[in-house]
Amino acid sequence: MPLSTWNLEWLNHNSQRNYPLADTASCVDVTGSFTLPDDFIVEMDLPVHAGMNIDPARFFIKNVGVYSAGYSIVVGYKPVSASSPPIDVATAFIPKLTHTTNKVYTLGGIGDFNDTIGKIVIHSLQNIDLQPSGYWEFSFDGGQLDPDVIRPIIRGVSSISCSNGLQKSQPFYGDIELVAGTNCQLVPIIQPGDPPKISINFIWGAGASGPNSNCPCEDGTANLPPITTISGIGPDASGNFVIAGSDCITVQPIPNGIKLINNCSKPCCGCEELEAITKDLEKLLQRAGTVEEFITNLASTIETLNRIISGSNVSGGTTGCS
Repeated sequence: MPLSTWNLEWLNHNSQRNYPLADTASCVDVTGSFTLPDDFIVEMDLPVHAGMNIDPARFFIKNVGVYSAGYSIVVGYKPVSASSPPIDVATAFIPKLTHTTNKVYTLGGIGDFNDTIGKIVIHSLQNIDLQPSGYWEFSFDGGQLDPDVIRPIIRGVSSISCSNGLQKSQPFYGDIELVAGTNCQLVPIIQPGDPPKISINFIWGAGASGPNSNCPCEDGTANLPPITTISGIGPDASGNFVIAGSDCITVQPIPNGIKLINNCSKPCCGCEELEAITKDLEKLLQRAGTVEEFITNLASTIETLNRIISGSNVSGGTTGCS
């Protein structure tokens, strides 16, 4: 029961009682250190698809985060099987800076409930700010929600996302308009008794050059005739052209071509060995010049010595021992 009476306004009334939690919920986390104030959550609406075969009485507040920037809320579901862990159903984030009394926030679905869009109404932050900060976990008995919060909906398309390769856009909600692009036509087909359809036709439309214009290649060159023969040899009746290898020649396919590999004359030296040989040859060439210069000097010295010996024999005559 309310502790005091303000008026009959629904949200003010809820700020003085457990709702949207069940009357039997303790509102205390599993550690006993955190208590969820009555005036924090004053209304919740969570649509769940009827085809999921769920029990509206088994939803509960699973986690509450209290931080300096704001608050997070996770709604969970307790499976019928006692051995199965609770399931995350939906989550909401409440920024502290922009909050105003009785502000409505989106309650977005998680996992199997990702196409569920609900709402949660936060009344006041005054009492929850008196609770300790942290990420608090609740048991089913501590955070059980009133079954009135859960309402069934028919499963359908709740959002549309655009994918382009590995890039994916954010989901689009609400009224979405499909716009025809270049060379594209969208035709709605509505027949009595049949579901509405949209026919996507590829035509010469906006942005096209016309049906009689040539489509240029990406590199700007015109389309060239295809290969019909190789060295005067054409393909067989099925259009196949066979290139066979041998004991020493291996044929390897590569993008837009083939590669011939000679397995019998593969070089035994690599770049490192050839670089070492090149450096040795350069040193040998330098030393060859030095040797050549030495030989020239030695020849000149020998020639000079021969001249001295020859001059001595002419001037002194033959000498001998007496």
